[in-house]
Amino acid sequence: MKRKRLIRVAPSINAIDFNNEEILLKALKDIEKAGANFVHIDVMDGKFVKSKTFDYTFVDKIRDKTHLLFDVHLMVKDPDNDIDKYIKAGADIVTVHYEACKDVVSVLKKIKSRNVLAGIAISPNTPVLKIKDIIESKLVDVITVMSVEPGASGQKFIPKMAEKISEIRELNKRVFIEIDGGVNLSNASMLRKLGVNILVSGSCIFKSTDMKKTINALKGKGFFNQVKDFFN
Repeated sequence: MKRKRLIRVAPSINAIDFNNEEILLKALKDIEKAGANFVHIDVMDGKFVKSKTFDYTFVDKIRDKTHLLFDVHLMVKDPDNDIDKYIKAGADIVTVHYEACKDVVSVLKKIKSRNVLAGIAISPNTPVLKIKDIIESKLVDVITVMSVEPGASGQKFIPKMAEKISEIRELNKRVFIEIDGGVNLSNASMLRKLGVNILVSGSCIFKSTDMKKTINALKGKGFFNQVKDFFN
């Protein structure tokens, strides 16, 4: 029997009041218990995007509060300056934006040399063609397709962004594709079929009355969902 593609769910803590320690710690406990695979952590610097969230000190503060992998998405200008700080703080995946890097190849090489997974994200207006060489290389482990404009949670999914998933999957059959923005129970099945591996979802999960049921529905049936399988 052919091995099915790995499906992961990464709840985005930007959908909760992460400045409230009680709410934050409960959320981390709840998503781990409910079967999430990663914690998606959106770092915004107020420069690359208008919003500002937190920095590497926040990552360090919550690292020992959960066993989940840390999927750190840097929505920051010139991320090269702080990559080592986020890795030291406990990031398992470090994703940078193509649009924010002066030399994206150099940045990805740096991340991979630190023995963590390297990711690259593209905003809605950036065509897949812009990162074709990177997709076909061995420099990147995760490619994040932004299906909303970066910088704010709760936005609606931009339907035409789904086409990018198919384009990336054609260029690289093995790379992990992550979709970030407006992911919910209505579009998850379609996204899985197109080739997504990691579904980032915030409000859909944290506003759910049955978090475990919601996460399982996002993953879909019949897929390998053990964390250890991510690295196989």
